[in-house]
Amino acid sequence: MKKIILFFFFPLIFISQNNNFVIGINGGLYLANQNTSIQYNGNYNSYGVSSIFNNPLNQITFDQFFQYPYYIYDIPSDIKYNPASELGFHIGWKKKKSKYYVDINFSDIKIQDFITIAVDNPNNLSPEPNYEPVSIIGNEKRNMINLGVQKKIYEESKISLFYPIFLQLLEVRIVDNFITINNQQYNILHNFQSSSNTNQNQGRIGLGFGSGLIVNYFVNKDVSFEFGYHIQYSKTNFSENLNPWGIQNSIFARIVLNGSKYLSNSNN
Repeated sequence: MKKIILFFFFPLIFISQNNNFVIGINGGLYLANQNTSIQYNGNYNSYGVSSIFNNPLNQITFDQFFQYPYYIYDIPSDIKYNPASELGFHIGWKKKKSKYYVDINFSDIKIQDFITIAVDNPNNLSPEPNYEPVSIIGNEKRNMINLGVQKKIYEESKISLFYPIFLQLLEVRIVDNFITINNQQYNILHNFQSSSNTNQNQGRIGLGFGSGLIVNYFVNKDVSFEFGYHIQYSKTNFSENLNPWGIQNSIFARIVLNGSKYLSNSNN
C-alpha cells in the first residue's frame, strides 16, 4: 500500500503549487496503546515459546546451550509497545478559514522484553536455579489514513491555531515475533502464519476518529511550519478475536508547501 500511495503523492507536489491545495511532509512520535501488545509475549496462542522449547528439532541445540536441565520460568504478562516514529504526508484544500485534508501516516512499532529460563546448575552453590533472560521481540506495521477538516480558532501575526476533526482508517500487520537464543532466531507463529511463511501480508483495517490541536507558523507565501498533536480513538483489527478499540496518540512536526492561492483563501 505504501508504494501505491507514494506513486500518486509526488505528482501532487507540482499540482499543488498552482491552485488551492497545500501539501506537506511530517515526522513525529506515535504512542500506541497496550491493548494488543499481549499477542507478542510468546504465550498468546499454541505456537508460542512453549512450542519452540518442545520442538524436538530445537531440543538438542538448547541442551547444548544451557548444559543443565532447564525450563521456562517466566513469560512477561505486561509486555508493552515502545514509542515509535511516525512519518507521513499531508494534502489539504483551503477554503476560507477551513482546510479539508487527507493525512497518510506510517509507523513501525517494536516490542522488546524477555522471558526467563531457569537452569538447574548444580555448581552454583545455591538451592535456586540460575535464571537466564532470553530476548523476545515483536515488530508491527501500522498505516493510517485520516480524512478530516481543520477549523481556524485563533490567529495573531504569523501564528494560527487549528482544531482538526477526522475519521481514520487504520491498517495493522504483524511483521515478525521471535526469541533469540545463542544468536539464533526462533519464530513465534501467529494464527495466520505457517512455519514456511512467517511474514504473510495479513493486514486488516479498523475504523477510528480523532481530534487534536495544530499550531501553524507562516514563514512566507510558499512555506509554513506546523506542530501538532492528535488523539485517536481507533480499532486495532488484528483478527475476529483481537480487535479492541482504544486511544492512540501522535505528536508531530510538518513542513507545508503553500499553493499559489494560499494567501487569498486564508484571508477570505
